[in-house]
This record gives sequence, structure tokens and C-alpha cells, in this order.
Amino acid sequence: MKLQASDLQDPFAIVKREYGVSIPVMTQKDALEKAAQLRKNLSKVRKIPLSDTAALLDKCARLWLNYNFREKPVKVLSEITNQSVELTNLELESTMKMLLRENIEATVTSELGSPSILDEWIPSEHGETKRESRGIVFHNISGNAFVVIPVSIAMGLLSKNCNLVKVSKDEPFFAYAFFKSLCQIDDSVKDRLTVGYFDSSNSGIYETIIKESNCVVHWGGIESEKAISSLCTKYHVKLISHGPKISFEVIDDIPDSEDQVAEKVAVDMTAWEQKACFSPRILFVNKRLNPEKFAESLATSLQQLTKKFPKKYSTAWNSIKTIQDRQLCIEKYGLTSGIKSYTSFNADYTILLLNGMPEREDINHCFYRFIFICPYDDFQEVEDWVGTNIRPYLQTMGYAGNNENFINDMAEAGVTTITQPGEMALRKPGISHDGFSNLTELTYAVSRQSE
Repeated sequence: MKLQASDLQDPFAIVKREYGVSIPVMTQKDALEKAAQLRKNLSKVRKIPLSDTAALLDKCARLWLNYNFREKPVKVLSEITNQSVELTNLELESTMKMLLRENIEATVTSELGSPSILDEWIPSEHGETKRESRGIVFHNISGNAFVVIPVSIAMGLLSKNCNLVKVSKDEPFFAYAFFKSLCQIDDSVKDRLTVGYFDSSNSGIYETIIKESNCVVHWGGIESEKAISSLCTKYHVKLISHGPKISFEVIDDIPDSEDQVAEKVAVDMTAWEQKACFSPRILFVNKRLNPEKFAESLATSLQQLTKKFPKKYSTAWNSIKTIQDRQLCIEKYGLTSGIKSYTSFNADYTILLLNGMPEREDINHCFYRFIFICPYDDFQEVEDWVGTNIRPYLQTMGYAGNNENFINDMAEAGVTTITQPGEMALRKPGISHDGFSNLTELTYAVSRQSE
């Protein structure tokens, strides 16, 4: 029997069955009405002190950090995302900690310079400065990792914009649940935030919403990015694009034991099941470090980590697809450059040690704890492959080493975040996202020149 992706469970049916609610579906008329209502509220929303919004987000985060509150939503998320409850719980906890007051305040200060600049005029060298919200912000949410939802919504609220959020058909639940939890704390949040779904193939609704918006925050793939970019250009709407990104890891030195570094790489691979932009899809290991031995250590680490954070197999397709991809790569590279595999007997993890570099198309297999290890002699080999194959999509580089020239070369190539192994999924307050700050992009500066 040959299974297709369509054999996967319907996320909307899961939400209805497990949570007892139907995700609101917007029509073109609904979109116009919602945009009009948000615009009507804009003046009073701009008067809300930033501290009030920070307090709201803090209360909401603490609500989700309560296990009893999140227990049922986590089970629904686990089903939809095809991730274990254990892993989903960990991801949700780390996501909500980002919204605690101390982290919000640190983010605002880092990105805008002053936590008061959205509330009042701040003295500057030329006189005074203030930042204003852009107005109506349309958030086009992707379904690969639910971390983007509270980030996008929180930034939209903190920047004093009115926000219309379109959820993904792949994961329509969490944005709705997060919205409802905000309303539970303060129902007036509806004045500046609305969440719904519409079919992405309906270009008419996209055009209607973008035409009525002042800014669009896009999270998603290449094709949707092109379509939305075209509409934003047509209607002169500010576009903040978090398009498709690819991240990787480089092991050039082992300051700790080999096993410790391998454990950290295993953590990077396991978080978000490699579906997040900051997840490593390819691992470069210096030949002098014995890549074969490192692959063995990584396999052992993944095996151990799977006991704590097991993989979830919602359908037969989830395991068959991984095994098919694994076999395809083994046959392909076994006939050409050479390959060694370090894999579980099932689809829990796949490590493919190449004798060379992979073709660009094959890193699309690297999800759900599936990775290529590529040995290298010289940094130039890494730089050449990255520059040729993934330069337009670069985001995070996990790096074990201390070569400043290489770090600078990767920064110049387009890498926007560099972390230690084991920290690729960690975003400290104030770290830029894709090379820019969301609060800065969601607002604009107004200068008041004095005599």
C-alpha cells in the first residue's frame, strides 16, 4: 500500500474532536468587516500603555506555564504537529517563558532603546523622538512551528498595532487557543486582535486584507512569499517577511568531550523535530575530529534522547516517509560519492555520513531527526557549499570552534544568528529575528526637531 501525505489526519477535525471547537473560517466579507473594525479601534489602542500589554502577556504566559491549564491543549497540539506530548510540553514552556514580563521588557529595551518610546516623546540629540505603530497588521502564519504564533502576536500587540491573524491549515489550533487565553484575561484584547482561517488558494481574500492593511508579517514558503510580496508592492504596504530559512551546524573543535558535544547536537536536532527555521538540516564536521566516531556518538545521544522525548507516529505515513527518504539517499550516494548510515531500526533517527557534500534538494529530507554529516578539511569547503546552495535562505549556525575569520565569513554570507551547539532553538531577549528587530519594523520613528 502506497501512502500519500493526504492520508494524514485533518487538523480541523482533530481540533473539533479533541477540543470541541471549530476554528472560525473567514469570508471576504468577514475580512473587510474585521479590518474596518480594527481600524476604528486604532486610536484607542495607541493610547494603551506598553506596560499594560506587557502585563497581559505575562499573565497569559503564566497561565500556559500551568500544567493543568495546558494539559488538554498540548494533547491537541501533539496530535496536529505529530510530536510527542513530552516534546510539545517542552517547546510550549520555552515559548511562553519568552513572554514573561522580564523578558518582554528586555526585548523592548534592546530593540527600541527605551521602553517608553512607544508611550511618549523621548529626548534625543536633535530634540525628541517617538515611535508610532503602523496601524493594521496582517499576520500570515505558517504551520511548521507554533513558536512563531505568540512571537508574532506579542510583537503586534506590544507595538500598539491592531492585528488580524490568519492561521495555517497545517496547524490552525494554537493561534486560536492562545487568542482565547488572552481574552480570558482581558476580553478587550479583541479590540486589537482577531484570529481566523481562510483557504490560501483564495487570492481574493488575500488581496482584500492586504489592501486594507498598513503592514504584513509573513511566515511561510517561497510561493506564498512571492504572492504576498506582489500584493504588498501593488498596494504600497510594508512587508516584514520571515520566509523559508535553512540552518546548519559546524563542529570544528571539541572543547568538551565528544559525547557532550554530540548530546548538544542531538538536542538541536530534536527540538521542533527540525521543522523550525533554526533547526539544523546539515552538520559539517572537521575531518581531524574523526567524523565516523562523532556520528556514532550522535546516534547514541539521539537514542538516549528519544527515551525522554519520543517520536510520535500519528499514522503509518510518518514512519514510511522517513524510511523511504533514508533508503533513497543511501542508494543515491552509495552509488556515487559513498555513504555510511547510523540509524535506528525504525524511523526514530537517521544519520547519513557522506563522503562529500549533499545535493541541495536532498536536505528537504532532513526533518524528524534526519541529518547529513559532511566531513571537511578546510572551511572553504563549507563556505562554498553554503554559498552555492542555501545562501538566500540562511538563518542560524550552530558552531563549536573559535575561528573568528570563519565566523565573520559566515556572517557576511548571510547567517543572522550564531549559537553554541545545543542552543540553536534558544532565543535570548533582544536577539534579532532573521537579521532585524520586529518591534522596530512594526513601528516607525517620528523625530521632533527643536530649535
